[in-house]
Amino acid sequence: MEPDEDVDALDAYGPIVDEVIAGRTEGHRCPVCHEGDLDCTFDGVTIKLTCPKCGRFFEGALS
Repeated sequence: MEPDEDVDALDAYGPIVDEVIAGRTEGHRCPVCHEGDLDCTFDGVTIKLTCPKCGRFFEGALS
């Protein structure tokens, strides 16, 4: 993934990432296809958001 794509992904997923880190892991729609409900996990360090509908995902680690 190119750096510009990383920034675009963060723009799309940023608000959802903030909510998942705050503990709200359910009820998020995919910001790419707008149809799938995201599977969201956060273990205190690693966050992963996956859309079962379109297959797009966002994954990151807090440092």
